Amino acid sequence: MSAAQLLPDATIRSQTYYVARADTQCRQCDMPIRLLALVVPNGHETLEPDPPADADADADTDTDAGAIDGDGVAPDAWQHANFNALLFYVEDLPDHVQRRLNQLSPCFRLAYSKITLNSYWANHCEHCGALVEDHELHCEFDGAFMPSDEDAAAKIQLLQIPEALEAVAAGYSFEPEFLRFMRKA
Repeated sequence: MSAAQLLPDATIRSQTYYVARADTQCRQCDMPIRLLALVVPNGHETLEPDPPADADADADTDTDAGAIDGDGVAPDAWQHANFNALLFYVEDLPDHVQRRLNQLSPCFRLAYSKITLNSYWANHCEHCGALVEDHELHCEFDGAFMPSDEDAAAKIQLLQIPEALEAVAAGYSFEPEFLRFMRKA
């Protein structure tokens, strides 16, 4: 990846990304709401910690990691990913991505979750302000970004953003089913 790293603790990076958009109803006020999620295309990179320098010195990996550091520990290594992925529990984003997402929806913002005991970029209801937890959208069957049928999946829109993305993300879904039926906005 040629772009300079913007987040020193990034775990995902890509030359481009998508914003997935879906509609659902707020569980608090039952009003319709628009949701956002981040998707990285085939060819993105993930940061994988390397094993200590003395562990399996003959391992063959495709990384951009350099030599062993002064403490005798191999640096973390960026791994090329040959699949699309949906990101969730995104804890940190560069300023330019934050601004872009805020333009698309001021209701997608950093928030503290009592469930995860952590802050992450999350959707909120534009009517009552309720936090829409990522596990509801990405991990539960029939969640907005985990639809149970082709018709629901086809309603999710993808907006391609031709900018580099780096993120700290704790959640990562390989080839989410809805991408087979995606509509690019």
